[in-house]
Amino acid sequence: MSKLLIKNTLIYSIGEVVPRLLSFILLPIYTHFLSPSDYGILSYTNSIMVFMPILSTLCLNSFLIRYYFERKTEIDKRKLVGNIFLFIAFLNLLIFISGFLFIPKLIIHFQVKILWNPYFKLAFIAYFLDVFSLIPLVLYRVRQKSIYFVALSLSKVVFQYVIIFILIVFYKGGLLGYYYGNIVALIPFFFIYWIIIFKNCIFNFNWNEIKEGLKFSLPLLPGAVAYLLLSFSDRIILERYVPISEIGIYSIAYTLAFSLNMVIYSVYKAIEPEIFLKYATLDFERFILKSKSIFFLIIYTGALFISLFSQEIFSLMTSKSYAKGYLYVPFIIIGVIMTGQNVIFGGILTAEKRTKIIGIAALLGFIVSVTFNLLFIPQFGTYAAAISSAISFFVVNLFLYFKMNFSKKSLKQEALALATYLLIMYLFFIIIDLQLSINGILIKLLTFILYFFFLLKIFKVKLETLFLYLKTTLL
Repeated sequence: MSKLLIKNTLIYSIGEVVPRLLSFILLPIYTHFLSPSDYGILSYTNSIMVFMPILSTLCLNSFLIRYYFERKTEIDKRKLVGNIFLFIAFLNLLIFISGFLFIPKLIIHFQVKILWNPYFKLAFIAYFLDVFSLIPLVLYRVRQKSIYFVALSLSKVVFQYVIIFILIVFYKGGLLGYYYGNIVALIPFFFIYWIIIFKNCIFNFNWNEIKEGLKFSLPLLPGAVAYLLLSFSDRIILERYVPISEIGIYSIAYTLAFSLNMVIYSVYKAIEPEIFLKYATLDFERFILKSKSIFFLIIYTGALFISLFSQEIFSLMTSKSYAKGYLYVPFIIIGVIMTGQNVIFGGILTAEKRTKIIGIAALLGFIVSVTFNLLFIPQFGTYAAAISSAISFFVVNLFLYFKMNFSKKSLKQEALALATYLLIMYLFFIIIDLQLSINGILIKLLTFILYFFFLLKIFKVKLETLFLYLKTTLL
């Protein structure tokens, strides 16, 4: 890996890790002041609002990342950014107005348990304020200004946590304190985003360029929506069949499992520009193989650690009312592993300009997820949702793998790593009933170490190479 890539990986990792750490540090406090039902409401509104940035940008941020490098002059690049931003700003305003007119009616029509006022209304306002961050953050990524990217995103998150903490803990604001704190924290950053754009772009409206962007991005839209449905449809369907408190417990398990994403996306944010720059060069295959080996090694190692010690983490970080959530983690985290593999496969397909394949894959995964959830959630509840997450992401992974044209592709190493993970999970969660104890922790720790060295062997990564990589990264 180049020094710039390693440096950017470190910086992006800080940007991903610090919010996650703050979230875990505050988790015992939040679970004390917020009930499982409160978390269920919060998880459900977030599951709905997560679709809004996709719909209000039409995936044009992906077009900006892909075609920014094809603009030859700085003026052309600034015009591209300004044009895309103006279009997204106008579209977002229309969606915001339409949302206030129609979302309350949709909630009543579909008999959703969570009310528009105040929960969905406050979440919708927060979405409107935050969606303008997408283009400034993309701008920093394509210019490989990782420090600016992390400074902006991290300062926003930290400020949000501080305001939310004050309102929940000191003012006893409960769940509404969380929603209001989120909005209050986002207001100053709304203006900061516009200032950044004013300084780094040339405002213009070029309809031909917008059409070019939509031609690239609209095929991504069904896939992006399908991918979000794949990720969040379980909670939407759960709302129909289980108490809101169950969704809250499941949401905590999902949060713990997907904390591994902080590694996945921090590394990929640094790798993605390099994939596009090196594509069609002699160095491309070597770069992919070397990056993939270390990347997947870290993913599988992290997955086993989180799963093995999920009971201990729940015991330390949550109140007793959330305790059983650790049982869902080993299933959910399989989907996280597949997500890590998917970002590499998807990056290669994007470089090949075959973005329709990514959309089809996400749609396929969504169909599998919804079908599985609708069939089995009524009988098996949240366990069905957890298993569905693993199966559907696995289907997406296989589809992307078989469709990409990478000549040296292989799933032998990944299949062996996954099979071993499943065997360990079967032993510790089905056969061996280890209670919370020092002996249990030591047995799990020994198992984790053995698995780590096993991964070094199958991914053909030397220990000294990994240490050198980590040392260089930390420097």
